[in-house]
Amino acid sequence: MMRLNRFICLTLLSIYFSAACEFAVAGAPTDSLDLRVYKNANAFSSDSLPPVFPRHRPFKLLIHARGNFNANLSALQLADTLAAVHKLAGLQYYSRTEKKTKTLFKASAVVPFPASSKTATAPAFRALPIDTSFYFFQIDNRLGKVAYRADLRAEKNHVTFFVYNVSPVSKWGLQIAEIGDFLVFIELQRHEDEWRFDGWQWTHPKGGLLGILVHEDSLVHRFRAVAGFYLDAMNQRR
Repeated sequence: MMRLNRFICLTLLSIYFSAACEFAVAGAPTDSLDLRVYKNANAFSSDSLPPVFPRHRPFKLLIHARGNFNANLSALQLADTLAAVHKLAGLQYYSRTEKKTKTLFKASAVVPFPASSKTATAPAFRALPIDTSFYFFQIDNRLGKVAYRADLRAEKNHVTFFVYNVSPVSKWGLQIAEIGDFLVFIELQRHEDEWRFDGWQWTHPKGGLLGILVHEDSLVHRFRAVAGFYLDAMNQRR
């Protein structure tokens, strides 16, 4: 009975802290990312969402990261950078729960198909336009192994990268998200003397008791690490 009461209390707390809100997340002084978090789909205009995101069901957590970087980079260079998902292996992030830096992805690699145990070479591009898809997996320090599909498109002044999970997401052996519940969309657009970076993460994890396993603050800081990785990689390329 005590264990049941504890679960009920945690569930109520989870519902309370998931109330409607939008807030900005402060970063380090040198962090060029502007990060905003939305927890109420009803208060957010669907017209403001990337067109690849679902309209028939609301998000439970939406994160939007914005920044800018060197305009001298070509769309081909940017497409190569986005497709190199193997470079995300070993990415570090700050865990607020444990109050220390931890490894986010223990592994990250392109695969021929979602269930494959063999890795493949990341695609590289030689000409525009680009319109391609590929699969990759990541072993997350919290969520284990998850398979994703990536759709990459590029023109001279515009690059998009859409990623969504094609396998369920589990934590401690319990499924916390269905296929298509974890979505990431990165859009790069050239504007005069710079490229603009927009990164979105759309999530719809399960609710109820399983919702206790989903820590929204953790998702925010983990996405900050991923968006920051790509923005830094693009700023460092010449």
